[in-house]
Amino acid sequence: MSGSEYIESLRDGRAVYLYGDRVADVTTHPAFRNAARSVARLYDSLADPAQRDQLTTTDRYGIRTHRFFTPSYSAEELLAARNAVARWARLTYGFMGRTPDYKASFMATLGANPEFYAPFENNARNWYRRYAARGLYLNHVLINPPVDRNRPVHEVADVFLHVVRETDAGAIVSGAKPRSARGSTHEMPPVPAGEPPARQVLSWVRDARERWHRHWAFIRRPAGRDWWAAGRACRVRGAADGNE
Repeated sequence: MSGSEYIESLRDGRAVYLYGDRVADVTTHPAFRNAARSVARLYDSLADPAQRDQLTTTDRYGIRTHRFFTPSYSAEELLAARNAVARWARLTYGFMGRTPDYKASFMATLGANPEFYAPFENNARNWYRRYAARGLYLNHVLINPPVDRNRPVHEVADVFLHVVRETDAGAIVSGAKPRSARGSTHEMPPVPAGEPPARQVLSWVRDARERWHRHWAFIRRPAGRDWWAAGRACRVRGAADGNE
């Protein structure tokens, strides 16, 4: 993905709200445009002849991708991946946290050992290929809104992000998830709160055939009431290949 392709990918109809007003285009709005341009510069560096060999490699699937976006199988590969991340960080003088390499180490595991996620290994493998081939910019949403910390998660389920029902088109979700990064990412997998890490990872990969519909700021509950949710995702749409 080039820098211009990254910028264009953000013009996808996402709903981003700032101080109650909807942002029509995060690539041109003063609050977001410079961050988007900085990330675009990172993507352009991958094709720069002076940096390409230091930043990218060809993985075992034949995909040319950022060195940190693919598994390392030796100390030399791990060191080269570390250096690639450092080179990217220098392009922003270290001032940008959670750049596209942020979730790369996790996503690389999907390609390194997809069998770990059996019986959904095809989902894991397909997600890795899609991620590595395009160099997707991912983040995640982890925590629940701080409503009542004295009550267990299941007693505040009407507020927290949860699955309402499943359909042939995907899962319908409702509730809130505070987000943890900027409005210029490609995907934001939600992590269920209160579950062991292994189950959190498996639950996301299990539904990897689904794609979170881009929607920032509001999620509509079945009863019609809007809850604030700075996380992206109001429903999951069925997309595809991989295990059913």
